Amino acid sequence: MSFAKRMSNIQASATVAAFARAGELKRQGVDLISLVAGEPDFDTPEHIQDAGIEAIRTGKTKYTNPASGIPELKDAICNKFQQDNNLSYAPQQIIVTCGAKQTIFDAIVVLIDEGDEVVIPAPYWTSYADQVRLMGGTPVIVPTAPDRNFCMTARQLQDAISSRTKMVMLNSPCNPTGGVYSHSDLQAIADVIAWAGIYVITDEIYEKLLYDGAQHISIASLIPELMNKTLTVNGVSKAYAMTGWRVGYGAGPQDLIANMIKVQSQETTNTCSISQYAALEALNGPQGCVETMRQAFEKRRNQIVEGLNNLPGFQCRTPQGAFYAFPDVTKLFGASSSWGKIESDIDLCNFLLDEARVACVPGAGFGTSGYLRFSYAASSQDIQEALDRIQTALTQLN
Repeated sequence: MSFAKRMSNIQASATVAAFARAGELKRQGVDLISLVAGEPDFDTPEHIQDAGIEAIRTGKTKYTNPASGIPELKDAICNKFQQDNNLSYAPQQIIVTCGAKQTIFDAIVVLIDEGDEVVIPAPYWTSYADQVRLMGGTPVIVPTAPDRNFCMTARQLQDAISSRTKMVMLNSPCNPTGGVYSHSDLQAIADVIAWAGIYVITDEIYEKLLYDGAQHISIASLIPELMNKTLTVNGVSKAYAMTGWRVGYGAGPQDLIANMIKVQSQETTNTCSISQYAALEALNGPQGCVETMRQAFEKRRNQIVEGLNNLPGFQCRTPQGAFYAFPDVTKLFGASSSWGKIESDIDLCNFLLDEARVACVPGAGFGTSGYLRFSYAASSQDIQEALDRIQTALTQLN
């Protein structure tokens, strides 16, 4: 069968592929601990579940009007942005989608033409670069440094901008590193973006998951003129344990949102009506559940970072946000056992899957080889068992 040439430019999402492989092994009966999935192990809070059930029972199961999101949810999103982010939007500047991933992709469809360049700091979430490639754009990858919490500097951004640059993508807190941009660094980046007159997509899905006093800042709040060039992306998946409900949203200039709505009308029409009413309760209802989960993640973060740093060959910085640990494992390159030789993070990932029965994701999938990503959105018991298994498996290497 002949497929479109554009398909040769992209790969399957590294995280989705790893999640699928771990799931298949579990279905085969393999005793596997998966630290792959970027989703909380908690159930969706009960009051949010109840809102979804009530939507079903009261017949709110039809197409929604408008397709871009029920008015009540758009109003709640506007209120959230005003209260949490100091951003003022009207409902017509909001789009509700089937997840933050769709929000980002629809914006790329609208903004990126063949040959346009998009600046992406690495490590980056796996879908950013391939979504750009799918639309014929060129990702311009900017490597970041561990000693700067894997955050791009304003100078790096300025050096990466060319006459073909259309957009920059930011993610804070970052998946996979947990890095959080400081106010001063983000202000300097905002100044460069305003000077260059380019668009920015800022993925803020992990904004509620911060530790050690780190603060989240929305870049569009720093310079007034950036409001006309910024798409602020968020959703309910991570903070409210609602990954399967598939509700994301974006806020930006009205003409951009209008064109994204046009694209969505040809894709999914509306986000699941039931999920939208659950998301409405998530934003408007009690918020204590968010802090309860954040505190649990912080304890697990401390547990996994300490445990990884006690493993031979692992060096792990303490993340300030999200729920991922991203250790440097390059000291293990060149080690070997009866399994074979470890020459890359992909090799080590496969070694741990085969010999420790622990699943993680190689850093290469995030544009930065030499690292592994472990999700600590898992139980403390699973984290400890995974660490113990890895410790045992590493004794095979010499």
